[in-house]
Amino acid sequence: MGFNHCYLTSIKDLERHLENVGLEKFIKMYRSYDALTGPSECFRFIEEKIEEYEKVISDIDIRNVGL
Repeated sequence: MGFNHCYLTSIKDLERHLENVGLEKFIKMYRSYDALTGPSECFRFIEEKIEEYEKVISDIDIRNVGL
């Protein structure tokens, strides 16, 4: 069994990655790691994007309930 670890280098790298893959894939990828290390700014960036993603998902779920 493996241990998936990711080192977060910079916010610039995270922003580029987000632009390339989109919000959903970005969030799913970083949630799949067993451990993340790096600057605290990177963690804040990812946490903000997770909150953004969860809001989008909950808005979609609310709209689908009325169908």
